[in-house]
Amino acid sequence: MPAVVPQTALDFSPFLKQLVSRHPEWLEELQSSGRLDRPDPPVAELLPAAMEKDGLDSVLRRFRNREMMRIIWRELNQLALVDITMSDLSTLAEICLQTAVDHHSAVLQKQYGRPRGPDSLAQKLVVIGLGKLGGFELNMSSDIDIIFCYPENGVCDGRRGLSNEQFFTRLARKVINSLADVSGDGFCFRVDTRLRPFGVSGPLVSSFAALEQYYQREGRDWERYALIKARPVAGDLLAGKQLLAILKPFVYRRYIDFGAIEAMHDMHESVRVDTLRRDRLDDIKRGPGGIREIEFLVQAFQLLRGGREPSLQTPSLISAATALEELRLLTGTVVKKLLTAYRFLRRTENCIQALHDQQTHQVPGGEDGARVARAMGFDDQSAFQTALDDTRKVVQALFVESLPHVPEPATGRNQWHSRWQQARNDMQPGATDLRNPKPLSDFVKRLDRLSLSQRASRRLDQFMPQLLEKIELLRPTDTIVDRVLDLISAICRRSVYLSLLVQNPDATDRMLGLFAASEQVAKAVTRYPSLLDELIDPRLGAVPPTRADIHSSVDRVLRTHTDTETSLQNLNYLKRAVELRINVAVLQSTLSVFEAQAAFSRLAQNLIRAALVLAKLEIETRHGHIPGSELAVIAYGSLGARALRIDSDLDLIFLYQPSTTQSDGSRAIPSERYHTSVARRMLNLLSATTPSGRLYGIDARLRPNGRAGLLVSSVDAFSRYQRDKAWVWELQALTRARPVAGNSGISERFKNVRRQVLTTTRDNSVLNREVLQMRKRVRDQHADGDPLKHGPGGLVDIEFVVQLGVLLNAHGFPGLVCSTLVTEQLQALRDCGWISQDAHAVLNEAYTRLSQARQTITLLDDSDVDAFTLLEIARTICSDILNPDISPRRNIK
Repeated sequence: MPAVVPQTALDFSPFLKQLVSRHPEWLEELQSSGRLDRPDPPVAELLPAAMEKDGLDSVLRRFRNREMMRIIWRELNQLALVDITMSDLSTLAEICLQTAVDHHSAVLQKQYGRPRGPDSLAQKLVVIGLGKLGGFELNMSSDIDIIFCYPENGVCDGRRGLSNEQFFTRLARKVINSLADVSGDGFCFRVDTRLRPFGVSGPLVSSFAALEQYYQREGRDWERYALIKARPVAGDLLAGKQLLAILKPFVYRRYIDFGAIEAMHDMHESVRVDTLRRDRLDDIKRGPGGIREIEFLVQAFQLLRGGREPSLQTPSLISAATALEELRLLTGTVVKKLLTAYRFLRRTENCIQALHDQQTHQVPGGEDGARVARAMGFDDQSAFQTALDDTRKVVQALFVESLPHVPEPATGRNQWHSRWQQARNDMQPGATDLRNPKPLSDFVKRLDRLSLSQRASRRLDQFMPQLLEKIELLRPTDTIVDRVLDLISAICRRSVYLSLLVQNPDATDRMLGLFAASEQVAKAVTRYPSLLDELIDPRLGAVPPTRADIHSSVDRVLRTHTDTETSLQNLNYLKRAVELRINVAVLQSTLSVFEAQAAFSRLAQNLIRAALVLAKLEIETRHGHIPGSELAVIAYGSLGARALRIDSDLDLIFLYQPSTTQSDGSRAIPSERYHTSVARRMLNLLSATTPSGRLYGIDARLRPNGRAGLLVSSVDAFSRYQRDKAWVWELQALTRARPVAGNSGISERFKNVRRQVLTTTRDNSVLNREVLQMRKRVRDQHADGDPLKHGPGGLVDIEFVVQLGVLLNAHGFPGLVCSTLVTEQLQALRDCGWISQDAHAVLNEAYTRLSQARQTITLLDDSDVDAFTLLEIARTICSDILNPDISPRRNIK
């Protein structure tokens, strides 16, 4: 592609040539200031002084034309990336809008006073940009799509008592006229307000309450699509952000919005039909393989997934496409092709519109066609047309291959439609051909008590024939049929999930298989139907979540943090989704018992880290920061031993480094109170109930002095307590403790304290006696509990053996304290000679198989677990070791 010679922009744009002819001084000033060479965005510094002399409308047009001279010159001489050109044009529009709003608002306030709300606070106009302006992607001759609004109804404080609606309507009309009226200097920007509620028949301006009510009651799917691009562009920008936060639930659903597939089907068909019109074939925006197809593809993903993935909640197409790659919803190759094509088409669009400052997307012929080709860097129109055709073919292929699946609506009816209708209408219920019609009959009776919308009822009628046919083929037990119908009862009124299952038959198959295999999985999905989203992934269970997957998912929630409530709900959903994936991997034997426990532990550790970050953000907002003083979170119990299960609570303590200084915020507090506030808020976040459940139950009783002790301890105080006051059971617990979040320096100090305490020489007879007494107390407390865990020879017995061994031998073999995993500690006790090879083999196999058996019983319905012979074998060895009447021996056989 040949380089463009400087100054040739004048040959490529008659409009630019005319501008330079009329205002050569503008070009000279732009050249002398260096702004033709630098990517300096438009600025409004000189506008106020010029307006005092020549008035608003004339100054705005001259300002716009002068900036257009610079932008077109840089674009056509290939001195600016198309991204910069779009940004500069959007900034130019924002400046003109803001200047017009400020000017006319001041004039009207002198006449009518300042608009005020019910609380007497001053009100300002809010201008929301949509379309390309909202996306910061304006082209050379775009309309600007905007909505005018204001926070609250009220009256102006002037003598005439004008209502806020009247004031802002007059203001909006004056702003439109100042931008769009054509004068001797041309126009500034064409303004399009038809995307407002009720379109041209609706009010020009609306209060926030009116907008919220409209979108809740009247909002249509195409309006959700349009609001993806919404962004405050002028007026009260802060209030504009508050409005968009109010409207976000309408645009982005918290679940993966498969209900939008039906609307997407209609919009997709409209786009496809529109591109085939004869007058669209040379249209690079609306024609085949044009800009609109790229926009629709990206925004379809945003509409479907944006509620779950905050990184997709952006008005920028380029940012959204990049997020799709990061989320692995599109491959890097697809995104690269997509953005390359998008930038090529947008540059072409700019070159076309720069010809005569006209809003057109048709590739011209003749002399103008040659200008466009050369401006794009091609020697002739033929070479350019070939490149354009190739680009549009790429877009067409990507559009078809990458668009989220939009299946054709089902046509026709089979026998299962009529059988479902018979059952629903209580007509010949026995004619369903199910082995036992009672579960279905009971389900239909439950439906009568539900108030289903027309849409929900229609989707249920679509799905149930499919489900009944699958049930008949699988012939599951009535118990499993009841589980499935319990789920359908739970999701009937949130019919988006019915749509998900209708559109994804494979997801229905996976659901049936999992519900047949595991009551626990069935209960989880029924309680939290958003987990149905996970069933769409055919890799569910085959590809378990990795350490990197979990870490990056939690980081994504933190990176997109806007408010604690939303982040907490996203973390809760993430926990449910990852737990489901781990359990399915166990069911499919992709993960072993210890791999699953390690995965649950990694998940908990990352969620603790996230809760600590959120808690610190809140406390820092109130009290500032304490330099040099940080907090560390220490896990005991199952999490400390990396043996967490899906139903485990967390045993946590908090350590900090004291500081003599107070926090540096306006409400300064001392370090102990500061870190106590962080720890308390973090525990609240971990245990708070959200619509997606709660993260974890918390047990902080292992802190020094138990429930009566302080929630947080200094490292030195913790060290003194462990050395001088800790009970034997607390030392046992310390064998399984490790840092999981917070300051790395304090974490290292904890490890040193743990090592020093555990390697201290102890009285063996006292140690044996107290460990056995504690074991008896624990067993008495759980006499009716899980025998595989608490029974003689069970998991707790083996853990007590390991803890006793570590406490008896760590002074001579410090390597015993390097790990907190029971299996690794058992191996270390064998290596140091405290237990024999045979004893190790029995205890290790018993611990592994008993852990596997408990997991199997928890997950599987038909679990054939014969673990009680293992209990008998392990019981003998554990009894020998823990029995205080037997002298402690170096080698236990």
